[in-house]
Amino acid sequence: MQVDPFHQAHQVFVAISHVLGEAFSLDDLVELTELQRGKPLQIEQDTMPIAMTGYCLALQDVDLICTRAGLDDILLQATRLHEIAHLLLGHLPLLSNGSATPAYAVFRSRRDLHHALHRSSSLLCTGQQEAAAEVLATFFGHGLSQEAASLPRLARDLHG
Repeated sequence: MQVDPFHQAHQVFVAISHVLGEAFSLDDLVELTELQRGKPLQIEQDTMPIAMTGYCLALQDVDLICTRAGLDDILLQATRLHEIAHLLLGHLPLLSNGSATPAYAVFRSRRDLHHALHRSSSLLCTGQQEAAAEVLATFFGHGLSQEAASLPRLARDLHG
């Protein structure tokens, strides 16, 4: 039985909203992701084909999100939110060759475009997974826009 991607994304977002509230920052979302996943979340840029905006990997010691270098601010934010959504939805890349998942230092020392594409294509998200990640990223975007429209964090802290 397939899970409705909207329903799956909505469930995750409701749980996150209970912790972060309706308005939150990207830093808040990253911290919550790190807590839920039990390891740091490293976000960086990488070289990749123009058709690819980003990928995520669950490495031994960190979760890694890479975005294509040179994205404009809006596409960069959308890509980060989409990849965070994959992690929170449990859409984790697996090595296709059956070897152990490397630590970040090992992955980074060997990373090149071919290796990154091989690793990222090993997940081959289904249409349902991509849809769920896109819906959840849209929910996240709404939470971030609510944060931007609200009082500055210092003012909220001082005035409740």
